[in-house]
Amino acid sequence: MTPPAITASVLHAMREHREPTLDGVRAPSAPEAVRGEAARGEMAGMDLGMRVLSYLIAGVLVYGGLGWLGDHLLGTGFLLPAGIVIGAAGGCYVIIRRYGQVPSDEAASSGRQAARHDQSTKDTTEGAR
Repeated sequence: MTPPAITASVLHAMREHREPTLDGVRAPSAPEAVRGEAARGEMAGMDLGMRVLSYLIAGVLVYGGLGWLGDHLLGTGFLLPAGIVIGAAGGCYVIIRRYGQVPSDEAASSGRQAARHDQSTKDTTEGAR
C-alpha cells in the first residue's frame, strides 16, 4: 500500500470507530455531519495558527541568517541580534497586514443602509408613476 492509501484507510477507520460503553449501548451523540463541521472549523483554526507561526519563524531565520552571514563576512558581532529582531518585527508586520483585517461593523451597517436607501428610492419612484 502507498502512504496516501494507508492514511486514507486509517482516517476511515478513525471516523467509523465506536467507543464501547459499560452496558453495551452507545450513548446518542451528534450526527456525523455536525461533528465533521466542528472538525473542519478546528482544523481551519489550526491551519491559520500554523501559518502565523511559520511567518514568525521564517522571519527570524531568514534575517537572523543574513545577520549571521554579515557578521561572519565583516567580522562584526551586532548583525545577528539585529537580524533576529528585524526578522521578528518583519514577521509580525506581515501577519498583521495579511490576517489583521477585521471587517468593521460600520462597513457592514453602511452597506445595509445603502440597500435600504435604494429600496426606499425604488418604492417612491414606483409610487409616483
